[in-house]
Amino acid sequence: MNNNWFRRLLLSYLPVFFIVTTILFIIFFQVFNEQNRKEALKANEFLASQVMQYLDNSLRSIDFKVLREILTNPSLKNYFTANGSNDVYAGMLAVEVIDELKIDFPLIDSIYLVRYKDDTVFSNGKAVPIAEFPDAPFIEESRLTNAQKWLGGRTFSPFPEPAQTAEQVITLVRSVGNGAGLLVVNVDLHTLQKSIKQMYDPEFTFVNVFNRSGESLWERNPQDRTNAGRISGEVFSEFTSGYSGWKVETGLTNGKIVKFALKFYHIWFTFAVAVVLIGVIWVIYVTRRNYKPIEQIVTLIQTVASQKPSGTGPAKENEFRFIQNTLERMIDQTKQYQEEYEENLLLQKKYFFQELLEGSREFAEGDLKAEMEKFGLPKLDDRWLVLAVEIDRYPQFVLDYHEQDQSLLKFVLASILQESARLEGTEVWEEWMSDRRLYAILWLPGSVQPEEEEQKVLSGYLEKVGQYLNFTVTIGIGRGAADLRGLRSSMKEAARALEYKAVLGPNRMIPHWGLPDSRNDVYEFLKTISLLVQAMRLSDEAWEQHFDRLFEQITASVLSRQEMMNTVQLLFQHYKREFAELPREYQELWTALFGNLLNQLEDWETVDDLRLLCWEAFRELAEQMQTLRCARKHRTHILQIRKYVEENYNNPELSLNYLSDIFDINPKYLSKLFKDEVGEKFVDLLISHRIDKAKQLMQETDKSIQEISEEVGYTNYNSFNRAFKNVVGLAPSDYRKAI
Repeated sequence: MNNNWFRRLLLSYLPVFFIVTTILFIIFFQVFNEQNRKEALKANEFLASQVMQYLDNSLRSIDFKVLREILTNPSLKNYFTANGSNDVYAGMLAVEVIDELKIDFPLIDSIYLVRYKDDTVFSNGKAVPIAEFPDAPFIEESRLTNAQKWLGGRTFSPFPEPAQTAEQVITLVRSVGNGAGLLVVNVDLHTLQKSIKQMYDPEFTFVNVFNRSGESLWERNPQDRTNAGRISGEVFSEFTSGYSGWKVETGLTNGKIVKFALKFYHIWFTFAVAVVLIGVIWVIYVTRRNYKPIEQIVTLIQTVASQKPSGTGPAKENEFRFIQNTLERMIDQTKQYQEEYEENLLLQKKYFFQELLEGSREFAEGDLKAEMEKFGLPKLDDRWLVLAVEIDRYPQFVLDYHEQDQSLLKFVLASILQESARLEGTEVWEEWMSDRRLYAILWLPGSVQPEEEEQKVLSGYLEKVGQYLNFTVTIGIGRGAADLRGLRSSMKEAARALEYKAVLGPNRMIPHWGLPDSRNDVYEFLKTISLLVQAMRLSDEAWEQHFDRLFEQITASVLSRQEMMNTVQLLFQHYKREFAELPREYQELWTALFGNLLNQLEDWETVDDLRLLCWEAFRELAEQMQTLRCARKHRTHILQIRKYVEENYNNPELSLNYLSDIFDINPKYLSKLFKDEVGEKFVDLLISHRIDKAKQLMQETDKSIQEISEEVGYTNYNSFNRAFKNVVGLAPSDYRKAI
């Protein structure tokens, strides 16, 4: 008790300690504040110089690289001297140059080429007239002013809908080929700002960058307008770039607060004195208040002590009695808990079963024997194996029986297994480790053949289940084991054997050593899946044949349940990738059907169940896709054009302009229509057909590569060689050697 009083009184004085510490901190702050301010000025000067150096180095590097490419890269020169926008090869080379610049400089958001020869802009891999390009006003202004330096910031959109894709950029404009055109580089302001923000903590420091006109580049960025209030404060340092002419300002965001604290020192001093006085009054008040209950307790102890015989102090006697009573209650509760624990041997036995099979606990030889004796189990001196018994059609089992009836039937299943083992003179230990699956350890005496013993037990078990119950079970059998490690392996083997119920069927024994050899030919699956997805995408009724072919391959390959699910997942991935290229309504249609199908794929048991679920979903998808496609315009034209391309792919003159003349459709509109309906560009489809035919000719004929090149529509062998290598990954000659 006295120690408690002492602690409470001591704690009453702790506020004084905190008050004194606070006053010392304020004094320390005042003394060193000026020094901190000087250090802050130095830090901000260093930050400003680093930011300016980073900006200059980044922009100068981009400028130097762009200028170097203009002067030395033949691909750029070839593009600006090419005749018209139909020179696909020149465009491809230009795309390679643009992609290389973007890879070398992640700050670059976009690059486009302006060619005055035919007044076109080459952007995003295609050429459009300047008048139709969203950045046309800027191009005309740059053409008149002949600007050669960084301009910023401004709003830029590479697409006709600037409200959706407009970004804030700074722009470098370089003239190409003595006035043949312009090379325009746009650097994303948001990316540039993020790079600079890594140099400082925005919570305490701000950095502003202004262009030559004095406009803040950050505030022009819509993505940062919400933080406009956080980049203001007292400016500590500023630098102006000799290269770009930009100005960088840095400072502390809470500079005004620091300035206020420096000016009003006497307020801090007055506040410290007031806090000291309040602390003194607080100590007096708390000490007096805390003493009152102590005084009452002491008075009560003295009153009780006066009623007891002399000897042991009454207060001390009552304290020990309280402790004794508390300990007695704790001992009684512990005994009660121990008795309850010993009464729950069934739960302990099930937990021990899981530890034994799942390997979550390592057992010493003596500990294992002690645990087995504790639960009245046979010694693990002989061979054993693990059985996995699974209720067939479990979702239907749940619907047919009430929850209490389900528990009773599961008990009956375990009892029948025990009885079947007992009739054959052996022992079995079984536990339900999931709602639908019963695991069991079957003892195999050394005097008999293990295979014969388990065959007798399980044959009798299946016979009794079929005779007395209205449902069936499938049994997975692991290999016999002679030690604990082998027992755990046997459990995994039994579980794996049940995976083949999907292809072998229910109501049977499936021994692990008798599992069929799976022939999981992923290449054949991929071919069939690709044909199925393509047919479905084009609303071709041949998808049903490919669907049947896929499940024939799955059945013939004798796959486990997990391998079947992996194949179906592969099919779903192909669907997702293909539908991502289709219009949004097709994607939404696939997403809705895919979500419903995934929920249904959790409880299937056989390959026929899986096939039926997928068939119904894909048939509904095909019907809805057909409805959508019938509502879309020009579908008939696209199918005719696609058929014409497939039949005349070897025509060297085949192009968008060639098709537009035949079908009387504008080339640009035909290109867009082709992309929307077919899902890929006309050029990609044409090259794909030509290369596939070339591969077929190489495999089936002895014709020279030059002859094959001409036969599939390439009059220039170099063009054929380059296209073949881009698609296949090998040169034609290397491919022929490989086959």
